[in-house]
Amino acid sequence: MVTEKSLSGRSGHIGMLKLYASIILEMKYDKAYNNVINLTRGLSEKEAHDVLNKALDDRKVHDEICLGLLVAILSEPANAQRFYHDLTLVSRDSLKAVTEALIHQIIGERYSRLTDAVRKQLLWLVKELVKTGVNNVEGVVWCLLRQIAGGDISPKNLWLAETLVDVLIENRPWLDKFPVIVASVAYTYLRIIEDHFHPNNVKLRQKEVSFVIGLLKERFTDCLMIGRDLVRLLQNVAKIPEIEAFWRDLIHNPTSLAPNFTGLQQLLQSRTSRRFFVQRLTPEMEKKMVFLCTDVKFGTQKRYQEWFQRNYLNSPESQTLRCDLIRFIIGCIHPSNEVLCSDIIPRWAVIGWLLSSCTSPVATANSKLALFYDWLLYKTEVDNIMNIEPGILVMYHSMRPHPLLTTSLLDFICRVL
Repeated sequence: MVTEKSLSGRSGHIGMLKLYASIILEMKYDKAYNNVINLTRGLSEKEAHDVLNKALDDRKVHDEICLGLLVAILSEPANAQRFYHDLTLVSRDSLKAVTEALIHQIIGERYSRLTDAVRKQLLWLVKELVKTGVNNVEGVVWCLLRQIAGGDISPKNLWLAETLVDVLIENRPWLDKFPVIVASVAYTYLRIIEDHFHPNNVKLRQKEVSFVIGLLKERFTDCLMIGRDLVRLLQNVAKIPEIEAFWRDLIHNPTSLAPNFTGLQQLLQSRTSRRFFVQRLTPEMEKKMVFLCTDVKFGTQKRYQEWFQRNYLNSPESQTLRCDLIRFIIGCIHPSNEVLCSDIIPRWAVIGWLLSSCTSPVATANSKLALFYDWLLYKTEVDNIMNIEPGILVMYHSMRPHPLLTTSLLDFICRVL
């Protein structure tokens, strides 16, 4: 039975329910939550279902009730199973209102502000949605993949990476139904394996390696859509025995992976979609990087760069994030002619900052490869000139103020070629 006590929790004040750390739940969710309370107060489970179903004739009320039950699931762990059961019974849109709220608001915009308890409930809910094959839950999973930040080995980030991979391992038949999600999962976990080399993370890393290798071998045709950046990521972790063995098959026995796969050259000639570059930045990182590249005037960028450095690039482990940022800038931020002719900071200057401020020799080398990767594999039929422009301009504009940077970039190109 849905009761006021079960929904309101320990505080006993239904108007002050909180999902976000130190922030009262937005009015829409608070209203939806209270609506469920008012409709079902003092009713038995059967009576509550009858009342809710009667109210559902109005589409707006339907969405409010579904969102109210969603809030209850996330905020009341002890009663979550019952609330989820209520939700599946009353929803008339295959939980569309719930999945859209998760994608666009709770995960997409507010994940970093959720309390630890709510994050735990969120992953429990996603697991249930995946198990029952709810429509559009693949979009929810994709949004969660974005929240696994590169270069971040904080307990919260490691917990999300491990909890989500456990959900995917347990529900592998569901995952195999969505080729784009298979490729996205492989790309994400292949990338973050590089971050998990600390002895404390051996168990997690081994779980990720086994899972990714399984996807690459069993769903290689799906993973081919990643394109050339799949090779770049494999190179970064090629010394891991399981990945080294896969690398040998990729080079020497390509047909063992897929009958029509001709070899490494086929993969390198395929441009990586910007979808994958976006995926490796959290929504908050993306917003800030887009702002830096499209709204900040050249010459005033220092304080913005210092803020970004302090928040995202301030630890030895976070240096691997620079590659993700460079690939995102090159592949996703293509300024209009109006912006190019304005006093907005150009992409090459942002990339030059990312390169010159890197504190790890390995991350610096990988960042240079990220910068010149499309140079080395450029094909006029499929590639965009905007993908190679930043590399040229970084060297050109750094010749006088930063000659060592230009020299090191030229040296890198010569060595790679």
